Formats: sequence, structure tokens, C-alpha cells
Amino acid sequence: MARNGPALILAVLAFGVASPAPADPPAAQQVSRLNGGWTLGDFALTDQQGRPFAREQLLGRWTFVLFGDTHCGEPCTAALSALAAMCQRIARTQKVKTTQVVFVSLAGDTPEELRRYLAPFDEHFIGATGPPQRVKRLADDLGVLDTLPEPSGQRVASARPYPGLLSVVDPNGIVWGEFLPPYDVMMLTARYLKARIGR
Repeated sequence: MARNGPALILAVLAFGVASPAPADPPAAQQVSRLNGGWTLGDFALTDQQGRPFAREQLLGRWTFVLFGDTHCGEPCTAALSALAAMCQRIARTQKVKTTQVVFVSLAGDTPEELRRYLAPFDEHFIGATGPPQRVKRLADDLGVLDTLPEPSGQRVASARPYPGLLSVVDPNGIVWGEFLPPYDVMMLTARYLKARIGR
């Protein structure tokens, strides 16, 4: 039995070396400040209730802007789900009252279509629609026009993958920057709260 002792120890050591290392922790939430630092210009759209939606509705709040349409698929649903979870995480704080999400339709979805699409995510999310040129002008002003798919007829279609990035506008109407996918709810929430206090 004693002679098997060293062999047993070597086998245990070898197993330990061969065991897979723990998975790497997820990367920090990606942020870009390249498309940021200027005052967002005026725009005129219509919200999901059929009411005018303009730059004035952004003032006094931190606003996440996502472009897409009601048939966008995973890029939009992933971003909206992450934002809904983030809003739940800050729901017990005063910060939720000065946080809003705006989903801008690229394909001319009607207010009713936007209302039905956004309801499962969060009843407070705002849908906005308008003529293609106005939507493109807003996307250009936010610095994200080149990332958007081209609409085809009434629905979004594009050969290039759509990232579903989130533009952020601060309470003074200044474009702060972008959060980039993939989204980690805890990290997205932490990075957003840091942005609010200027870090």
C-alpha cells in the first residue's frame, strides 16, 4: 500500500493541474464618449400616446435613446430588457424619477404599435416616431447614424448587423455618450450611476 502512496499523490496533483481554471469575470460595461459632449439640437417627433415629443421632454432627465422598430429582434429586445432591469434596480431611489428611456422607430411604426411593443418591458418607456428625415436628423445629431440599419419599406432591413447601442443625453440636453452591447445589468446600472455624479 505504501508503494502506491507516491503514485496516488502524483495523480491528485495532475488532476488539479488539468482542472479548468475558473471562468474569467465578465468585461466591464463598454462605454464610448466619442459621440458626446455637445448640445442636442431641436427635433419634433410623436410619442406613443400621439402627443408631440421634442427636445424639451429631455430636459431635467437622463435619457437613454435606442433606435429600432417593433420588428428589430434581439438587438432591441436585449437593450430594452437591460434597461427595464436597470430601472427596477433603481426603482426605490429618487434617481428613477429623473431617468427615462426613449425608443425611436426607424420604420414609421404607429403610436399604437409602439405602445404595444414597449408595454411588456416597462410602462414608462417612451416610444417616438416621425418622418424618416426627422428620425435620421436626430440619429445624426446623436452621432449614431452610421450604425443604424437602412429601413426597407415599413420595416428595418440591413445586410450589416445592428448593434443596438444606447445613446445617453444628460439633463441639460448634452449628448453624454453611448453604452455599447453586450449589456450587463449590474455593470450598466453602476456605470450609469457613476455618470450621473460626473465620474
